Amino acid sequence: MKVLFTPHVEHFTIGLTRELAKYIDVTLLSNTRFNTNVKQVVVPNLPMPMLNVFLKRSFCAIFPLFFDILHVNASLDGISMGKHEKLVVTEHCCPDPRFVHESQKKYYCRERDALLRLYEEGVPIITISNYCARMLRETYDIKVCKVIHNGLLDEFRTNEVRAPTQKHVILWSGRLNPIKEPYVFLEALANISSKINFKAVILGRGPLLGTMTKLVKKNKLIDKVAFVEQMPFKMLPTLYKTATLFVHTAVRDASPFTVLEAIGFGIPVIVPREGGSYEIAGSGALTFEPHDPIDLADKILSIVSDADMYRKQSKRSLERVRDFTWQKAAKEYLKIYQKLS
Repeated sequence: MKVLFTPHVEHFTIGLTRELAKYIDVTLLSNTRFNTNVKQVVVPNLPMPMLNVFLKRSFCAIFPLFFDILHVNASLDGISMGKHEKLVVTEHCCPDPRFVHESQKKYYCRERDALLRLYEEGVPIITISNYCARMLRETYDIKVCKVIHNGLLDEFRTNEVRAPTQKHVILWSGRLNPIKEPYVFLEALANISSKINFKAVILGRGPLLGTMTKLVKKNKLIDKVAFVEQMPFKMLPTLYKTATLFVHTAVRDASPFTVLEAIGFGIPVIVPREGGSYEIAGSGALTFEPHDPIDLADKILSIVSDADMYRKQSKRSLERVRDFTWQKAAKEYLKIYQKLS
């Protein structure tokens, strides 16, 4: 079986294609070269946006002729593929323009329209969490054919239970836009800044960076908060090793890799009591009331001030992450490929 695969985020692309390549012939069609063991066709990135779109669509129109299955990770890519009867789509979020920054609305509208069109044509839609499946059903009346949870690369796994420390490094990671709710994290930090010794690292870029920087100054957190705008994927394990606590604030995330990566390293995690992160972290996490920085602050204080609880939560993280493997995910995708081929 020959499968043409288009990428999503680096962790997903590397993890799934590496595993699929053990069973079938996979070719990755992308604008970027990934560290994976499959054949790759790299579409050149041109300086002219419209020409770049035309070139990518040309590749998407020609290459499907030579493959048994077309697995795309955005419905917009799927629309460009000429052979929709061969098509499988993994939708990694519910593309709802109401909840994103103005700069992203146009893309989300186009992705939504493409998804609805492919669904009407009978293209199988897969998603990555039960939460996302519910959002697609409630928002667009789309019934997904399968929920397949993401796996975790071995590079993000350890067997060592974390020990508490005198100074905590609290990590938050995500795109700086409203849907990720970074303000909740900053407000919680402001509430605890005089109560515990900590350093917070915010990893991410986005349209709210300037506003977030101003809030850090306003709340006198300059010495306690560091922004890291970008980091190569291969360097992320080093970042997680230095973190002692991970906080996720976005309720509407379908299945955040950041949470999976954190629990893979045995880091105690705190997530909202709703959404994709809650589904992924499960009993391995402390939870707080969604959108509530005061409750989040209380949860941070509770875990950093109790050494036994800290060790217990670290152990729970390691136990929880065992459920997420690329071997399991790849076998589920293979079943779907076989039905179409």
